Amino acid sequence: MRKLQFAVLGLAALVMTACNDYKGYKKTENGLRYRFHIQNEDAQKAQTGDVIAMSLEIRNDNDSVLESIPELQTMVQAPKFQGDFFEGLQMMHEGDSATFIIPAKQYFETYNYGNIPDFVNEKSMLRMTVCVHAIRSFEVFRTEQMQVMQDKEKEMIANYLQEHNLSVEPTASGLYYIETKAGKGANPTKGNNCTVHYRGTLLDGTQFDASYDRNEPFTFQLGMGQVIAGWDEAISMMKRGGKATLVLPSAIAYGERGAGDMIPPFTPLVFEVELLDFK
Repeated sequence: MRKLQFAVLGLAALVMTACNDYKGYKKTENGLRYRFHIQNEDAQKAQTGDVIAMSLEIRNDNDSVLESIPELQTMVQAPKFQGDFFEGLQMMHEGDSATFIIPAKQYFETYNYGNIPDFVNEKSMLRMTVCVHAIRSFEVFRTEQMQVMQDKEKEMIANYLQEHNLSVEPTASGLYYIETKAGKGANPTKGNNCTVHYRGTLLDGTQFDASYDRNEPFTFQLGMGQVIAGWDEAISMMKRGGKATLVLPSAIAYGERGAGDMIPPFTPLVFEVELLDFK
């Protein structure tokens, strides 16, 4: 089906006439000119907030291709000017293909941070040909993307463990706890003030923080949400004077938000931790 749609788009591009000739195009109340090449009115229709997977080709008044993107995902926005491209997207169904004629100056001013190409003037128009492959709600799209990132994390962690010859099994949360020095006595419990030294890195070894470098141990109250979940779990497994390496999936680290510039969203982390004392 997709090959047929691309063929139709190619044919449409060949038969386009000069910009001032809008034969075959209809016009909305807001001034958007449009022509459908394929229309599936029984299929799902795009709404504001949906994510559309599509192909996009943009041509100028001279019928020159400015941009051709075979795979693009974009969230449907409310139109920001009369004749906006996003008005056209809200007219489309899954499997549709169409061409929209929009004012070039307004488009570049609105969506290109005000950077307007030299060839654009007040009368310039753009022809945007779209083929819609799929339409998903933002919730569905977000769930799919999270699954992709989580699967990628698992692969990254598996590669790290293999490269470092680590065969330890994860806990139920996904924590990999590797004891490097046995401590003595009891384990700390919820509410204990724990003092630790630590070094935190990405899987590639890039360091983002280390109390060792500051020569200043870090103290926190265990199990009270003062640190990431992976730390609360791991420190409760240690004994005074013990050392361990922790490999944490993002779900028990900084999750989908990440932390600062050093830790992107969905990033697994490695910590070298030493439990100095607790009380």
